[in-house]
Amino acid sequence: MKNESTHSNWRALGAALIGAVLAGLGALLLGVFDLQSTKLSRVVWEAAPWTVFVIMPLGFALILWLRDHVFPWTDGTGIPQTIAVLQAGPGELRDRLLSMRVAVGKALLLGLGMFSFLSIGREGPSVQLGACFMHLVSKWTVFPRHLMERGLIMGGGAAGIAAAFNAPIAGIVFAFEEIGRRFDKENLGTIVRTVMVACLVCVVFLGNYFFYGRIDYDRVIPLEFMSPGPWVAVLIIGLAGGLLGGLFAKTLLVVVPHVSRMIRRRFWVVALVFGLASAGVVWSSNGAALGTGYDQARALILQDSPQYLATLPAEEVARMAAVREKIGPWYALQRAAVTMMVLLTGIPGGLFDPSFSVGAGLGHLTAPWLAVTGASVQGIVLLWVVSYFAGVVQSPMTAFIILIEMTGAVAFTIPLGVASIVAYEASRRVCPVALYEALAENFLRAGNPVDVGPEQRRWQS
Repeated sequence: MKNESTHSNWRALGAALIGAVLAGLGALLLGVFDLQSTKLSRVVWEAAPWTVFVIMPLGFALILWLRDHVFPWTDGTGIPQTIAVLQAGPGELRDRLLSMRVAVGKALLLGLGMFSFLSIGREGPSVQLGACFMHLVSKWTVFPRHLMERGLIMGGGAAGIAAAFNAPIAGIVFAFEEIGRRFDKENLGTIVRTVMVACLVCVVFLGNYFFYGRIDYDRVIPLEFMSPGPWVAVLIIGLAGGLLGGLFAKTLLVVVPHVSRMIRRRFWVVALVFGLASAGVVWSSNGAALGTGYDQARALILQDSPQYLATLPAEEVARMAAVREKIGPWYALQRAAVTMMVLLTGIPGGLFDPSFSVGAGLGHLTAPWLAVTGASVQGIVLLWVVSYFAGVVQSPMTAFIILIEMTGAVAFTIPLGVASIVAYEASRRVCPVALYEALAENFLRAGNPVDVGPEQRRWQS
């Protein structure tokens, strides 16, 4: 009996490790989509910018049709769906939402969205892909009950976030703060192991990198916070970023049902209107609002890191400078608008990358005004990124930890943490229920989805 139990434990461990590797490979695949679509968008914009008025409406139409007729259950970012299956527990809903068909469809439709140059991130789908793979391996052998109910799915979701941004600590924190919504000690080991393996898979192919690049670590940034002035900037940005992020989330939750009804009636009309409107915003931004927003956020965050920039190829530095030159005073609003249009339709895609970019745009806009506080331009941009993102998703710990891991700004932890918490409290005054939690609850309240066809159901998230 003892040997049989030991063999079963080793088999379960092996299956869990395979799931973690698959989660890492899934995040890597979506990362390749991101990289290649960004390169293609630059080429297309330079060669024939007018084509966005064709590519974006067609992209919306094709994705909406495939989602509802070929790949049902692939709606939304993926994070609310992962939260929903945890709340629902084992059963048919979980099997459908975390099936391999959903995983394939999510990846394919996200890729189509990225190559249609829509303003979407990859972290939400990475979360659902990770959960799908861990749910798949749960069918291969016997796992302890706590892993079957929560641990494997939380681990897969955490791995999706961590591997997408090479941010393992943020992935673990996000699993408890957002996906599971409580600390889960008995599943901690599995979550940590899954995250680490998934990140290692990406590191093997991409190297141990900082998502945005490392800010100059020998510039002792916190020294500017030794005087009261910059702390005024922390409070102002935290409050304003939280309110704006909360307003974005609240608007999304209010408008989604109306767009959902329009999609049920005439999806092609929604695709045409939203596609042309998105292209119009991109055109007005001189291409700055094209794609995920990664290039713009990176260019703004690194503008005060000359030592790090000196380590990059000259053409890459020149490209970042060109990106910054295109960012106008309305960029944050333009990026928020094209992101909102994508999220309202519920097509697969995340909001992390676009939200970071909106925050960076707000920092770029307000830096001249807030310079009087004594805060540096880079500090102001980072504070806006963390504040706006914390306001949108209301996950303050994840917000500042992930930004630190993406930039190496470890010494900036306290200002970013304070701004994130202020933003969280401000956002709750505008949007009392966190965005992902509200979307997950709406999903579960929609009735008995397993008995309803894709044409009749619509949970936008």
